[in-house]
Amino acid sequence: MPLAPLHPSPPPRPDRRSLLGAALGGSALLAAGGPALAAALSAESFGVRGDGTERTLALQQALDAATAAGRPLALAPGDYPVGGLRLPSGAVLIGPRTARLRQASGAPVISAAGAPGVRLAGLSIEGLGAGVGDAPLVALQDCGDLAIDDVALAGAPGMAIRLERCGGRVSGCTIAGARVGLFSLDATGLVVAGNSVVDCLDNGVQIWRSQKGEDGAQVLGNRIARIGARSGGTGENGNGVNVFRAGGVVVADNVVAECQFSAVRNNGGDGVQIVSNRARACGEVALFTEFGFEGAVIASNVVDGAAHGIVSTNLNEGGRMAAITGNVVRNLFRRPAVEGGQQARSYGIFAEAEAAITGNVVDGVPDEGLRLGWGPYLRNVAATGNVLRDCGVGIVVSVVEGAGPVLVASNLITGARRGAILGHRWDETATGDIAREGAQAWTHLTITGNAVG
Repeated sequence: MPLAPLHPSPPPRPDRRSLLGAALGGSALLAAGGPALAAALSAESFGVRGDGTERTLALQQALDAATAAGRPLALAPGDYPVGGLRLPSGAVLIGPRTARLRQASGAPVISAAGAPGVRLAGLSIEGLGAGVGDAPLVALQDCGDLAIDDVALAGAPGMAIRLERCGGRVSGCTIAGARVGLFSLDATGLVVAGNSVVDCLDNGVQIWRSQKGEDGAQVLGNRIARIGARSGGTGENGNGVNVFRAGGVVVADNVVAECQFSAVRNNGGDGVQIVSNRARACGEVALFTEFGFEGAVIASNVVDGAAHGIVSTNLNEGGRMAAITGNVVRNLFRRPAVEGGQQARSYGIFAEAEAAITGNVVDGVPDEGLRLGWGPYLRNVAATGNVLRDCGVGIVVSVVEGAGPVLVASNLITGARRGAILGHRWDETATGDIAREGAQAWTHLTITGNAVG
């Protein structure tokens, strides 16, 4: 996933709030001792005590018996080394945060396959340590209507939570010190809401599909911070939320900070909505939609500190159709030069094809407030009603042969140090300031009604 612009050569707001409230409400019911907890069977009644002794078999038998009786199994505070506990259909395992399930082998602590209705709530799960092997702490396959609520997961060797073909919710959890916080493949109706995900080696939340298609997962109201890119690459790692080939995903109301690459990165997902997030201190592009995507909405976000603010790119790979509206982008910086290479430019918003860039505020960019197109990769882009302040150049637009229609209208550009609107051939300036001189020589450009101060 190369850095843009290089090429080879929201559901309605009340629904989001109600979903998040319902998810957290379910967690609170169990944690606060509601009817489900009152009906639970005690693991101690089956001889399972949290004294630091490995009793996986005894705990498995207790869980199976409680599930067969239609009752949750409750752990008392203590230390429970576990290797390979499996959840049967309908299993409910609960406990306070001081009930610690500790990874005792290279296997997942908890797993399930083809087990609908499983529930985990209120307890803690501790792994061998981030990067020590690759086993997840919780690994679920083909589990519909799952719920993981108010669970603390720490030190996962690989993924803290790995879900394949699962639906339900993960809410109110704290995840720290994993390689990946949560990974979902081929979701069947998943909500990831109100969690804290921090100190991950590679990614925070990943929503992927094995083949490009509709997914519909919702990533709502999470706090994600300090996400590295230990495994390297050019953007597949280092992201707060990473969407890959998954269509219809909603990423909304999250607070994401200190990611090595992006706060939110969509690679190839159609109809993805990136709405009302706060992205701070990102090392590359804060909000990124790239490669073979169609129909992204990036709206009402705040970006504060990044190398690039918002990018919609890869027309050469079918990347097209984006509404980039009502965002605030500020305090951008240039990344250090790569050894033997040029220092990367910094830009506020970049788009290539079938894109409306409307009503955004870009404030404080070393280089370009808006960049429209890259070489011939430019078609049907409108930049209207934006406020661009304190940029090296207000707007850069490609004037390479083959570039398609562009409208630049009614923008307010102040404090542009090297020009308000410049035409570029790739990285080279090819025109004077066409905000003042006009664009008669460039038939693909319509430049009108911009205010320059």
